[in-house]
Amino acid sequence: MKREQSFLLNDQNSSWIRAVSLFLLFISGAIFPVFASDMQVESGMDWFQMAMWLAGGLALFLFGMDFMVKGLLVVAGEKMKTLLAKLTTNRVMGALTGAGITAVIQSSSVTTVLTVGFVSAGLISVTQAAGVVMGANLGTTITAQIVAFKVTNFALLMIAVGFLVDFVGKLQKTRAIGQLILGLGLIFFGMNTMSQGMAPLREYQPFLDFMIEMQNPLLAIAIAMTFTALVQSSSATIGIIIVMASNGFLTLEAGIALAMGAHIGTTITALLASIGKSRPALRTALVHTLFNFLVTLLWLPFIPELAQWAVWISAHDAAATVASISMGEHVPREIANANSLMVAIALVVFLPFIPVFVWTVNKIVPPDEDEKSGNQLKAESLDPTFVSTPAVAFDAIVMELETYQKRQSLFYKRMVALISEPKFEKLSKEMSNIQKFRSYQQEILRYLSQVGQGKLTDAEQQTYTELMNVLHSLESMNIAMRDSVFDVLLQMIENKIQPSDTMLELVGQLTNEVGKAMEKSLLSVIHKDADMAYEVFGSKETIAHLIQEALNHQMRHLHASEKRLMVFRYEMRMVEGFKQLYSMSKRIARMYLSHSQANENSTHD
Repeated sequence: MKREQSFLLNDQNSSWIRAVSLFLLFISGAIFPVFASDMQVESGMDWFQMAMWLAGGLALFLFGMDFMVKGLLVVAGEKMKTLLAKLTTNRVMGALTGAGITAVIQSSSVTTVLTVGFVSAGLISVTQAAGVVMGANLGTTITAQIVAFKVTNFALLMIAVGFLVDFVGKLQKTRAIGQLILGLGLIFFGMNTMSQGMAPLREYQPFLDFMIEMQNPLLAIAIAMTFTALVQSSSATIGIIIVMASNGFLTLEAGIALAMGAHIGTTITALLASIGKSRPALRTALVHTLFNFLVTLLWLPFIPELAQWAVWISAHDAAATVASISMGEHVPREIANANSLMVAIALVVFLPFIPVFVWTVNKIVPPDEDEKSGNQLKAESLDPTFVSTPAVAFDAIVMELETYQKRQSLFYKRMVALISEPKFEKLSKEMSNIQKFRSYQQEILRYLSQVGQGKLTDAEQQTYTELMNVLHSLESMNIAMRDSVFDVLLQMIENKIQPSDTMLELVGQLTNEVGKAMEKSLLSVIHKDADMAYEVFGSKETIAHLIQEALNHQMRHLHASEKRLMVFRYEMRMVEGFKQLYSMSKRIARMYLSHSQANENSTHD
């Protein structure tokens, strides 16, 4: 579940990272020259040049992460969604899925946010999501492993290749691949820039004395936690830790403590992702937070032992490690190994206790009245981050449509039940629910409109048009139910009119057939099922026959009394309303079949 994608949690966070990057570049290129002369010290340190390299390097790193993750979302967003939805059948598979996806995209927050979206949509439970977000913490340690390799020499080549692919690419996915490569190159180039900026500090004793203070693990954890919370990227923090270790500033133990702080700091990302989401989504974010805190608590007393294991894994003896502290030769690799080992062992320890985690977060965030009754109706999967990735955004909309369909089906059955026994209190309550459905539909429509403002491929444009028509049809359904059913029932109550038993029987059959058509039309879009769409049209003759029977019944019993004419008018308005509902169902099914046929033709071409 999820955006480190911390800056991609939503558009605000993405803008936050860009703003931080631009601010750092501004600081490095504009402000420091003004104060450069004041920043010279007796040691001859050029503080302006160092600050410029450090701030500029960090800005490039963050901007590169932003670019890389956006490219990955376009290239593999749909596949990530499919994997998360299908491979969370148990806690072990969930953890492996979270770790695998995060290892590929190098962003635990992207995984976390996607997971939060699935929980909000009701596609997976908090228990399933817990395994995914725990596994995501393991997957994100791969970032440190990649950074620890000597790859900075290829940074400029990757930037050149990525820019070329992005510049000449015509297809959206081709350009996204270019952005991915360009972003990765900027990450490595930014790290190399920071490393060069830090080089003079090797001879600056006050800084070396401060680094000695990092041997206090609590201080190191606090510093890394604060920095990560500010930049909302544990990857950036880990990258800086590796750079500092490469320059010989950090011991292995200090690096481990800083990595712990980065893991705690990144929990802010998950919590931000849950803002405005459902209570289950908030519980998922709290599972992520609780797990990361417990990882640190588990290992804090055993940092020396963890360091020894990391040395052994890195195939170095303890003496070589001590010697490498001054040279920074092996410590980066050992920090990366310790980071992976720390999370992997914690995952094995805590995975069996997922039910305890879920129980704990349920106590912290208990269900409210709406959640208990199942009456909450709000779009939860429409994360603003996905607007720039149409494939993922459309999937999120389809998730909401599935939620909408389930709620609408229950609402329709309650509405039909009121026809035979109309009661004012129940009618008033259900009429307020119509407004909730309309607000829900409008929320989805606004999100879809935002997606349509971007550049869409031909296939995406077809999907956009299909979904837009579906949503407008849902709006027409809501209006038909309000005007032709609820308003009629209210007027019948006011005039003390009761439909005849024969009419109730006919309407009962009609509403049953129309309800099936409404359900199948939406399910055909949600599950991409042409058979269901054809079944909607298969009901045409049955529904037409029932409507004609209702009309014949009215004609047989029609006489000149004012009350009978009123009954006729009300009952025909109601029948006409269900006819409109069926027409809207056919429209949705027809649109899906047209879209499906267009996709088949484009595939053959």
